[in-house]
Amino acid sequence: MPEWIQTLTVDASYSLATGITEVGIVIQERSGRSGRGPIVEQLSESHRDISAGDGELYAVFRALEVAKHRGFTRIKVRSDYNHMRRSLRERYRDGSVARDLEVCVLQLARSFDWIDFGYVQRTKNQTAHALARKATHLSPTAKRTLTAEI
Repeated sequence: MPEWIQTLTVDASYSLATGITEVGIVIQERSGRSGRGPIVEQLSESHRDISAGDGELYAVFRALEVAKHRGFTRIKVRSDYNHMRRSLRERYRDGSVARDLEVCVLQLARSFDWIDFGYVQRTKNQTAHALARKATHLSPTAKRTLTAEI
């Protein structure tokens, strides 16, 4: 049995002018040995009151909330922010202390049957990045769901 069933690739962008954090999430079904299958959903969201340095971590949090809401149990969350990803992976595995938003992410992560925090190269994260940038035009806390054309 494969370790994970869905992959959620995330990215975030912060607008200094508006103080809004934009989040992009791409959901893919696992396919074959490589793991990356067709894109089944794309989300673009805009949020206020997220500090500039927490955007990517908040994008992971939102991806976990989305996965939980959709009933996913075995997931891989991918981000191009390698330091954050490594920190989450280590804290998830050893249960060490984290700061506030990380605590929320780790608590939610522990509710899945299987989870991994993977790295995606920035050059291969263009869809999630474009979704995050597209969210700039949404009102704060507005959410847009885009279904992929398969």
